Amino acid sequence: MKPKLVIFDLDGTVLDTLEDLLDALNHSLGENGYAPHTLSEMRTFVGSGLYMMALRALPLYTRKETVDKVFDGFKSYYAAHLNIKTRPFPGICDMLGRLKAQGIRTGIVSNKFEAGAKALTDAHFGELVDMTVGEREGMGKKPDPAGTKLIMQKIGASESETLYVGDSDVDVKTAHNAGLKCICVSWGSRSVKQLTDAGADKIVYTVNELEAAFCID
Repeated sequence: MKPKLVIFDLDGTVLDTLEDLLDALNHSLGENGYAPHTLSEMRTFVGSGLYMMALRALPLYTRKETVDKVFDGFKSYYAAHLNIKTRPFPGICDMLGRLKAQGIRTGIVSNKFEAGAKALTDAHFGELVDMTVGEREGMGKKPDPAGTKLIMQKIGASESETLYVGDSDVDVKTAHNAGLKCICVSWGSRSVKQLTDAGADKIVYTVNELEAAFCID
C-alpha cells in the first residue's frame, strides 16, 4: 500500500554529510591537541547525535570538561562550514520529486541541531521535503520518537500510513518506538549485519529499491 507519509533520517540516508562533519571534528580535535580521525573511523562515531560523536572521537575516560570544549569547537566550526562537501546521495532528489508528484508527504527527523538540519534540507531539497525536525530544547533525541511523532501529527498521518527510512540502529529503534516499520539503506553509517541485528524491517541497496518499497509508479 502506498504510504501517506515517509519520514527520512538526514545524515547517511538522504545526505552524505560525513566529510563536513569529519573536517569540523578534526579541526576541533587539532585545536585541543588530539590527532585527527579518518573517514572510516568517523562512520563509527555518528548516529547518536553530535555530542556523542565528539565523545566517541576522544580517548576513553576523557574528562567531561574536555569533551565539552572539543564539542563546542566542533559546533562553532561546523555551523560555518556545514555545507562545503555535503551532497545528496545519487538519485535521492529525483526520488523525492516522484514522491511529491504522487501526493506522498515527506519529513526529515535528525539528531543534528535543528537550525543546521533545516539549513541543509532547504539548500538541497527545498520544497521536496514538507517538514524537518532536529535537535532542540524540549525535543527528545532519537531513538526517542518525539520528533517522528510530531511530523506525523502535523501532517496528519497514522502509524499505518507512515514509513520511516534510516541508516542506523538508532533509526530502527526510533521507528519501532513510534510504531513504524523501518526501511534501512545500505549506503549509510552501519553495515548490513548491524542493520539486520538491530531489527530493520527491510534493507535496500539502491534508491530504485527504496522507491519500489514505497509502491509508487
